Amino acid sequence: MGWIKDAKATQMGKEAQQAWDAGVPVFTPLLNMPATRPDFSGAITDWPLMMAAIQEAGWKLHTWAVGSDSKGRPAAMPLFTR
Repeated sequence: MGWIKDAKATQMGKEAQQAWDAGVPVFTPLLNMPATRPDFSGAITDWPLMMAAIQEAGWKLHTWAVGSDSKGRPAAMPLFTR
């Protein structure tokens, strides 16, 4: 694999694999803006790593929504299907 997972991506990959193995028809994680990012512009480096870990478990991205958490920070809600 040409990319390196961080701790969040590793955990997300485990959760995605567990859901896959359990036969869950969809996987719906919540991806939060890292608290260490006070600015809302530029790449959010955590998200691609976590999404790649989910896809590695076999899931396919179906739809994507973005909202905000209780502190107003962006939060993504991707829906993955088999």
